[in-house]
Order: sequence, then C-alpha cells, then structure tokens
Amino acid sequence: MKLTAILGAIGAASDPARTFGVEIEGLEVDSRKTTPGDLFFAIPGEKADGHDFLEMARRNGAAGAVVSRRVTGCPLEQFVVPDTRRALALAACEFYGHPSRRMPLVGVTGTNGKTTIAYLVRQILASQGIKCGLLGTIRNIIAEDEVLPSELTTAMAHDIQQLLARIRERGNRAAVMEVSSHALDQHRTFGTRFEVAVFTNLTPDHLDYHHDMESYFRAKSLLFEGLDLAARTVIGWDDPYGERLAAQTKGAILTFGMKKKSNIRIVKWKPLKTGSRVELEIFGQRIAGRVKLIGGFNAYNVAAAAGAALALGVTRPGIQEALSGLEPVPGRMEPVEAGQPFSVLVDYAHTPDALDKALAAAREHTRGRLVSLFGCGGDRMKEKRGPMGSISIRLADYSVITSDNPRTENAESIIEQIVAGVKAAGGVKGKNYTVIPDRREAIRHALTLLKEGDTLLIAGKGHEDYQILPTGKIHFDDREEAREGLKELGYG
Repeated sequence: MKLTAILGAIGAASDPARTFGVEIEGLEVDSRKTTPGDLFFAIPGEKADGHDFLEMARRNGAAGAVVSRRVTGCPLEQFVVPDTRRALALAACEFYGHPSRRMPLVGVTGTNGKTTIAYLVRQILASQGIKCGLLGTIRNIIAEDEVLPSELTTAMAHDIQQLLARIRERGNRAAVMEVSSHALDQHRTFGTRFEVAVFTNLTPDHLDYHHDMESYFRAKSLLFEGLDLAARTVIGWDDPYGERLAAQTKGAILTFGMKKKSNIRIVKWKPLKTGSRVELEIFGQRIAGRVKLIGGFNAYNVAAAAGAALALGVTRPGIQEALSGLEPVPGRMEPVEAGQPFSVLVDYAHTPDALDKALAAAREHTRGRLVSLFGCGGDRMKEKRGPMGSISIRLADYSVITSDNPRTENAESIIEQIVAGVKAAGGVKGKNYTVIPDRREAIRHALTLLKEGDTLLIAGKGHEDYQILPTGKIHFDDREEAREGLKELGYG
C-alpha cells in the first residue's frame, strides 16, 4: 500500500517529494521484528518506549516511523501524530481494507463471561449456517482448519485487522471478538466498526492497571462510545454498571437479565446431572432447552449470546434450535472425565466474583462434598487474595491452597496472603483447608480426598497450558494434570 494513503488515514503531515510512490509492506511496533518496507510505530509502553528503538527499526529496513515526538539524530523518516496508538489502529484499518466494515462484528466486553459468550455466539450462528470467526483469550478461530494461538485477550491493533481480514478471506459471514479493558484504554480497537457490542458485568479486576472501579468502567464504556448509530448494544442490566451503561448509550439497546422488563429475560435455570435446563423469555415469548453447560451464571452467558444473535438477525426459533447444541467452552467449568464416580471441573475463575460464582455453580451439581483448589497470580491485584481465600472457605467444604502463576513474586508469600483471608473466614488448617505450594502435587492430593458424589473445582488457570514462575514459563495444564492424577488412581 502507498505510504501516502496510510499517512492520509492517520492525519500525518509529510513532504510529498519524499513520500510519493513509497510502498509499505507491513506495520510493526517491535523494532526487532521490523523487516524491509515496514512502517514502524513508536508505541510508549510500561517498560519500554518505541521512540528509543528508531535506529534499530531503521537498520532492519523500516521505510519510516510514526512518532508522537520527533527523535533527533536518527535519519529515519519520521511522521508526527498526537497519539501513536490511535494512529496504529487507524493505519491498520486502512492497510487491511477495513474488514470490520465488510462483515458484521460482535464485540464482547465485561469482567466475566466474555470468552463463553463469544464461543456461544459463534455456535448459535453456526447452527443457522452462518460461518463466524472468533478472536479471543483461548484462541483465534479463522476457520475450522485454521486455529491460531492467542497471547492476549484482545490482540494488538495491527494484528486485529490482519486477523479480521483473514477471517473474511476464509468465507466467514461474521466475526466475534473479546474486547478487554486494556485494549480499549490502549485504543487497539479504535477505528474498528462493531455491528453489535455486548456488556456482561463489572466486578473488581485489573485494578493494578486501572486503579479504581470508575476508571475501569470508563475504559469499558469506550466500546459503546465508539459505536455508530446503526449499531446495536446488548447489555446485562442486572449489574449496576450495566444500568449505568444502558442509560448513557445511544442507539438500539437489547437488555438481558432476570429483571421482568429485560428483553431477554432469564426465567429459569435448573441444574441437571450433566448440564442444565434453561428457560428464556425473548420479547415475551418463551423458549427452553437443555444445554451442556454447568452453573447458574451461564444463564447470563446464554442470554447475552441470544441477544447478540438476535441483533444479527437470528430468529427466536433459530435460537431455540441452537440451545441443545451449545457446547462447553475450554477451561470454563470444563469437566475432566475418566470414569470416576466424582466430578472434576476446571475453570478460569481468578477473581473473587468469578470464584464465588464457580463454587456456587459447582455446589448446584454436587451431592457430596465440594473441594476447592486455587491460587492467585503474582504481579497482579494483591487485594483480591484474601477475599478469594474467604470465599473458598465459605463456599467449599475443603480448600487446597496452592500456586497459580507467581510470575516474579514468591509463591509462598502469595499463599500467605490468601491464607490470611482463609483464617479470617474461620479456616482451620487440617480441618477445612491445607496448603500445598506445588500445583501438580496439590491436584493429586485433592483427587485423593474425593468420594462418590463429591466435586473438585480446580480454579484459576482454566484453558491455560502454562505456568509462569520466577524462573520462566513452563508447560502446565490443569486438565492434563487432573487426567494424569485420575489415571494414577486407577481411572480411565
């Protein structure tokens, strides 16, 4: 693409004599990955500033650099803009042909439920013969035979547009994307057109980044402020932040929840031996069916996905038809089966609210004792550790406290902070909790505690297949470890 076209899209001034005819081969933010013909964007980050790496980008063949301040002493052609993050997002939309304008795109934001809702939307559309790509936390689904790993809940701006363009090239008629608060605050989706925007809920999380709930909510609101008048919103308004968002959002709004005035109202959610039965009222008309999902909170996820599908034109009978085919999402209340007489569930719950909901959901499906196994990640929101310990003691019959992703922190120090909450809630070591820092050993120990009718909830990592230690990243998958532990006990 011509450099002049990109500069026009981002509003950067240039000397026509120096830029005329220059072709750009790609967009890059990492000077180490820059290749000849790339346009380099100097992005300021928490640990490094792209402006400090212009010379490396030049040596690697960059055709120019987009900067927010001119760097002296570097001969690389520089184009100054007020905000390089926004410029990157707009440049990416232009470079990849504005794929979000050429197919309906659903954006899902909120603290909990984003991944499940995105997967359910894709499944509902597929049941109606509508091919749909997916970008999110677990993986990026371009097509059934093209599934790519995901490093972030929401990718960098240039990666988003490249992936959306690829999704469209593969014949998809729609796409659904998880949209994180970090991505919104960092303008990664700036310039992207969302046909439908979904808000799930807002509970304390990422406060190490946003600092307070008001800033967190403000970041989430950016998705809705950027919608055009033809877009539709789907808002969970049982949540007080959902009510606020609905009051300030322009355009067509679909609401979901248990409130009687909800457009998609949750009438009933009944736990079954395997899965649940859901009953929804959609604009006054009821649909019901059995779904392969565990936990009452999934009623909200199903209702939200139904709302998004309705906004895209799927009929009420079409949603009714889709219910029985809805499959569990990897690492979200995912059963681990090896023929054992008790249940083992793996879930991504890593916040107090999510752990509360996951344990309550597990309890609904448990005849015997409920055992909780979890830890807390390092370098993240320390204030959630004690509350999660208290929640586990309050809702589970027995808790196994272990490590999660300690990152650069000492795992035992993190555990001590969890245990403070455990003790505050009446925890007595050996009676209703134990501490086993090694997560592999902890899972195996927890499995030995189970009898027929019991349930073990392994929380915190869900779909993740790694553990981040102070010494580096290692392979670790809770589901694999649970299966191996069950095998050692003679199952499977």
